Amino acid sequence: MTDWLQTPLGENLLQTELSLIENMINRRFGYHLLQLSCADIKMYDDSPIGHKFSLTPSTKVKNGSVVAQAEAIPLAGESVDMVVLHHALDYSEHPHQLLREADRVLIAGGHLLIIGFNPFSTWGIRHKFGRSAGKSPWQSNLLSSMRLSDWLKLLDFKIEQVHFGLYSLPINSSKLIRYSSFMGKLAQRLNWPTGGIYIISAKKQAFPMTPIREPWKAIPRKAKGLALGDNVSIAPTQTHNETRH
Repeated sequence: MTDWLQTPLGENLLQTELSLIENMINRRFGYHLLQLSCADIKMYDDSPIGHKFSLTPSTKVKNGSVVAQAEAIPLAGESVDMVVLHHALDYSEHPHQLLREADRVLIAGGHLLIIGFNPFSTWGIRHKFGRSAGKSPWQSNLLSSMRLSDWLKLLDFKIEQVHFGLYSLPINSSKLIRYSSFMGKLAQRLNWPTGGIYIISAKKQAFPMTPIREPWKAIPRKAKGLALGDNVSIAPTQTHNETRH
């Protein structure tokens, strides 16, 4: 996707994404931020987190990204404070495993930011009926924000925000992009769920460890008054008639 993002349509996509995540990413603090992306770009320049780095499966690295598979992150568990998935799920053959890896490396209380293509949009329509050769959004595997929200809840994430954006037509022409985005500002303000992309902000919930205390055992009424250390069983009293039988 690195080369495609340099096209007019790709530049419009990237500018929209950066403007949407600005307020989400610059309010998250911590020590380490990890980005998993479909391209060799940085989405985290506005983050106040000190140590920021990215992993990419592409071997054509120019911006200092580390080449690694997202489904097998080479990091220890609970080692980063924030994970940014920039269309990583869209191009993953095993999105469930990728999400589990992101959950594994996140600390309790850490934040997850997911950027993905929306199948319920004009971009989704072109993806379905207009596939073309080469790396582009039309070659990705689109996952809806609703499905991802369900997956995140199963992993004990709390969904904080879901934002939609990119309401221009997916046509690779600067003039047509400007012409078709005249309603974009209003749609963005209303957060219409028909934008070409969505951004999900989620927090990994931390459950405190509560010690389980063994409940007190009630003393049988018939043994009341005996020492607690005595294991006494009282036989039932037999009547005269029961003895004869």
